[in-house]
Amino acid sequence: MIRSAWRIWKRFRWKNLVRVWAVFMAIALVLLAQTLGIHYGATKFTLKYMARNEAIPAQNAIMGQRATNLMLVDSSQDGVDEAEAMMKQVLLDMKVPTATVDLAKTDPDDIPSLNRYRTVLIVMPELDSLGDELVSIMRWVEGGGNMMLAMTPEKTGYLDAIGPQIGIESSAYDYVMTKGIKPARDFMLGGGHTYMFSGPFKSSLSLNLNEKATVEAVSVNGHTPLIWSADVRSGRTVTCNIGIYGKVVRGFYASAFSLLGSATAYPVINSAAFYLDDFPSPVPSGDATYIKRDYGMSIADFYSKVWWPDLTKLAERYGIRFTGVMIENYGDDTKDAPVRQKDESHFSYFGGLLLKQNGEIGYHGYNHQPLCLPDTDYGDAYAYNQWPNADAITAAMDELIAFQKAVLPYAEGSVYVPPSNILSAAGREILGTCVPGIRTIASTYFEDSSGLPYVQEFDVAPDGIVEQPRIVSGGMVGDSYMRLAAVSELNMHYVSTHFMHPDDLLDEDRGAAEGWEVYKGGLVDYLNWLEKAAPHLRRQTGTECSGAVERFAALTVTTTDANDAWELTLGNFHDEAWLLFRANDGVPGTVTGGQLTLLTGNLYLLKAEQPTADLAAGGVRCESVLCWRGHTHMSTAVFQPGCTAIYRLCRSTSLCCG
Repeated sequence: MIRSAWRIWKRFRWKNLVRVWAVFMAIALVLLAQTLGIHYGATKFTLKYMARNEAIPAQNAIMGQRATNLMLVDSSQDGVDEAEAMMKQVLLDMKVPTATVDLAKTDPDDIPSLNRYRTVLIVMPELDSLGDELVSIMRWVEGGGNMMLAMTPEKTGYLDAIGPQIGIESSAYDYVMTKGIKPARDFMLGGGHTYMFSGPFKSSLSLNLNEKATVEAVSVNGHTPLIWSADVRSGRTVTCNIGIYGKVVRGFYASAFSLLGSATAYPVINSAAFYLDDFPSPVPSGDATYIKRDYGMSIADFYSKVWWPDLTKLAERYGIRFTGVMIENYGDDTKDAPVRQKDESHFSYFGGLLLKQNGEIGYHGYNHQPLCLPDTDYGDAYAYNQWPNADAITAAMDELIAFQKAVLPYAEGSVYVPPSNILSAAGREILGTCVPGIRTIASTYFEDSSGLPYVQEFDVAPDGIVEQPRIVSGGMVGDSYMRLAAVSELNMHYVSTHFMHPDDLLDEDRGAAEGWEVYKGGLVDYLNWLEKAAPHLRRQTGTECSGAVERFAALTVTTTDANDAWELTLGNFHDEAWLLFRANDGVPGTVTGGQLTLLTGNLYLLKAEQPTADLAAGGVRCESVLCWRGHTHMSTAVFQPGCTAIYRLCRSTSLCCG
């Protein structure tokens, strides 16, 4: 029978057409499988959420610890409230237990004994409020204490009295404009470059320094010192002459504070997350002016043939794993019951490709209406609708979650990004109480003029939801404000969170007129800068970044100097912890309980693997450069005798291997 069938097949005159048809059918089946996403597995997370009962807000983690830092403020002086608020958040995130004394409400004679503390932070421009207590503080510093002036000082008799000790040779009564800051190359991550301020003004005191001062940052003009330290016998002082206080510069003040003492260690997140808002989502119909101009394509073709392939190449080149956040529809109906999206093909196709990349898919909204009740007034800033009640919000979120599970059964959504970063207090409460699938809210780090965005800190909220703000956005990250924010957060939290939209190329305000190539070029410029400034920064999805935030928020650290070593005791240690460690006196040698990586100068990244880490002093500094393309090492480590095992890793040989 088989032979008979074979003879018939050999005599069959259309057998070549059948072969072609079979090939086309095979291709069609492959494309169908891709469209349905049926062969894409679930995302393999390298770091997962902690149990809800183990996740601790930063404030709770540090509560009850003995204060090691004394902060002296005078709330009656101009600008102190803003500077105090900034420094309180900086110290909280650095996990430095702090006692605060307000001299506007307390007599200087009632300041606690300085011997209780490791550091004293003075947050006031006019030092006269301290009176003779300033003399006592300087004597304490001479005996081994550490003091930081966090605000640009005013020229008074008291400043002139201590000026020579803290590195000031002479000062004037006038101030100079500080257009930007240039940290020393070996002082901070991203050092050696100039970062511009937005809305600069005359904020820095005009002064000259003496030979005692070690300058760590200067103004754009190269002449105005902005951060410097000075040894005072057995102690040390640090002075900040920036005169700008707020979220965008926190990392500079954290770095300045870390210059105090023989060493400073503070918890960090160690994560870079990249978000694609409105992805996957319905594709707008028709043509876009600038896409048509540059590519002669429809929006749908541009997304599939240009935009996504380019993003895939960037992901491969820079080790990025994108986190997309889904929009089911772009309707504005907030009153009627949710209606299921009928066209699922775009969601399953692009969502499947994102999962294949080992990316993640979260939630952006059933539609693009923020979760706000009628008590929210958008004013002239937005044309959004409000939801009538909590049940309507819950129903919309339930529909979105169900839709995602239907079209992408392997997706494990847990991250919510508010549309336009807007989320009312009522909507936030509803998410925490009625939508248990939401474990993370990723909104924004900065306010805007409308006052509507949901502004966050990197932390765990009391209801267990992780607050994971995004810092920079789009393809124009080279502009002054965003690049300043990016370098600040590398040094504050060792973190980078970025987001962009597929429809940025449809909006002139977001770069449409410049075109995709210019937009993409700006993004590549940022990624190159980020890779060079922080080559060890982990590329993670939204969930993994939140897992890192949980461990960061809970962690506390106590640094003890003993027997030519530094001992770090970590509270609320879970399974891993990351810290920035600055060795001000000496070089770390043998490390037990963790792994140490040189970042720049005397700044290190410590991966703690146990609740206690010991870093022996007296090491010999050297570097072993390990380079790789993708996951393949291009060189191996070679150490000289007695050399500390410190690694510098680069993702491309052009960055550090020549």
